[in-house]
Amino acid sequence: MAKIVKFKTSQDNVVDALEKLLEYAKNGEIQGFVFAAKCPDGNIATSWAEADVGTRSELNAHIQVDIMYAVMEANMDRLVEYI
Repeated sequence: MAKIVKFKTSQDNVVDALEKLLEYAKNGEIQGFVFAAKCPDGNIATSWAEADVGTRSELNAHIQVDIMYAVMEANMDRLVEYI
């Protein structure tokens, strides 16, 4: 399994976060990506680059794991009650 590296980006400013990710890509630190964004009208925009269907699936799975980790972390006190 790949080593997971969390890029430090602004969580409060979309433009700052995207600019930081662009900087990483320009420095060769990103080879491919998957992207999903929520638009103001409620639509979802998706994109990808340099990622075949298998790589997109792999990257999406890592995003899902990251989200589940955050959910568990946010609810750790409630989870400990069951042990």
